[in-house]
Amino acid sequence: MKKILVILLILVPLCGCLNNNSTSYTGESKNWSARYSIDNPKGEYHNNTLKITYKGENPKEVSVIKFKYEGPNISGSGEQKLSGSDSVVSKSEGNGTLPLEDSKINVTIEWNGKNEELILSTPSK
Repeated sequence: MKKILVILLILVPLCGCLNNNSTSYTGESKNWSARYSIDNPKGEYHNNTLKITYKGENPKEVSVIKFKYEGPNISGSGEQKLSGSDSVVSKSEGNGTLPLEDSKINVTIEWNGKNEELILSTPSK
């Protein structure tokens, strides 16, 4: 009986470590789509990923994009080459406050003298 109790006391906390939740915000504009994902938002640390995808037929015509994103408790910016691919990925990690699931994230993308804005949100439940 004591062995079972000891095993349960070890396993119960481990089950909490296996809970890898994810929240995603998505949106698109005429030429771009984007997804901002937060992995393990209920854990102490979380990983954030912004993936921006060009929707046009020829990604080689877009060499470098500048982007910035802003929402409740998050913001960032960057500049990356598409390099023949149709998407760029920006990653970060932290342990700060996260946006609420019903929050909106604004993304601005600049390329070839043009710019577009996207509003990312979670899917309706």
